[in-house]
Amino acid sequence: MHPLLRAAVVAAVLTLTACASEDSHRQGAASEIESTTRNRPADQRVGALAEGTRMAEALVLPAETDPTLVYPGESGVLTRSMLLVSVGHNDVIRDAATKNGLLTGFITSSSDAPGTSFNKVLTHGVMRFPDESSATRAADDLADAALTSRGMLETESRHAVSLPDAPDTQFSLYNLHNISSGTDRVQSMAYTAHDKFVIFTIVSARTEVEATAATIRAADLQRPLLDSFTPTEGSKFAELSTDPARMYALSVGDDSAESGAYGPRGAALFAYDQLSTLRLFQDVGMTAMGVRGTYAYRTRDPEAAQQLANALAESAVRYRRLRNEILLPAASPSAAPASRCWSIAGANSNSWHCVLSEGTYVGEIWAGRESQAHDLTTKQQRAFAAAR
Repeated sequence: MHPLLRAAVVAAVLTLTACASEDSHRQGAASEIESTTRNRPADQRVGALAEGTRMAEALVLPAETDPTLVYPGESGVLTRSMLLVSVGHNDVIRDAATKNGLLTGFITSSSDAPGTSFNKVLTHGVMRFPDESSATRAADDLADAALTSRGMLETESRHAVSLPDAPDTQFSLYNLHNISSGTDRVQSMAYTAHDKFVIFTIVSARTEVEATAATIRAADLQRPLLDSFTPTEGSKFAELSTDPARMYALSVGDDSAESGAYGPRGAALFAYDQLSTLRLFQDVGMTAMGVRGTYAYRTRDPEAAQQLANALAESAVRYRRLRNEILLPAASPSAAPASRCWSIAGANSNSWHCVLSEGTYVGEIWAGRESQAHDLTTKQQRAFAAAR
């Protein structure tokens, strides 16, 4: 959920690639609407973003694939821009998706440790195409592009590996050796066609066995979620509401790559410890979340809202401590008396965390300085009060 951790995961993946050998010579905002359906009317492009956000409810949580993946990375609608960043700035892969009619999608990532100390990073997404045949062609073309081209920082070529336990998955990888640490790793990429979709998985792990197991499990968990998802016909994207539960409208601040309206599963993608958070959302009746700059949640009743606010605060303190960053109680804005804030002394970014509950609503705020945190918290409290 937290921008500092998302940036750390991205930086960690770059570090692995850049340090692969002595010869070795990615949080980009993708909130622009141009990407996925460039030549279509504006309302259709906005609808593609809305459909992509809907798909977050049908996406496997990285922690379901591996419970150790508790640190959230980048998540968002799979526009062409987001796809390009996710595949290491490989425009051949991006163009393979575009050529086959990529409509929209959603992608997420998580790691098992903060910063660059991780053992595993999983990036997992689903791409939506016009029909089953175009999805099948796309999977073939994407897999071929992964084998025959390199991303901006890649100095090695992937080689294909057959997966007898997953014959419909096209899997390839390359080996990395970090000279400074003396460690070996693998970086894998896989594409699996399923109905109108392509399941897309990248794994950075210590061994091929680990990467293979994570890829197969992610696809196995993903298929039934897609089977239970009802996709919107592409011709009807323009009719989709971008804020069906009116929670995005209650979030305050500036838009980012993750902006949108989400249900419980989609909201859990942004959380520390996704499995526990999804269970918590079920316990408190959290049915809708909106993200602009703040995270705005709606729960079952005021008592449930207070429970969620407390849990979000405890989670932030606990997981930032694992980064050797101590969130300490700090001043809350006087205009939002129901809020509580914490800060990290000396941190350069996202050093302030505030939560508040107002009726059935909960707000969570991350900011880089006190004035910003207090301003967002105050505006969030006012938005909730006006909605009651």
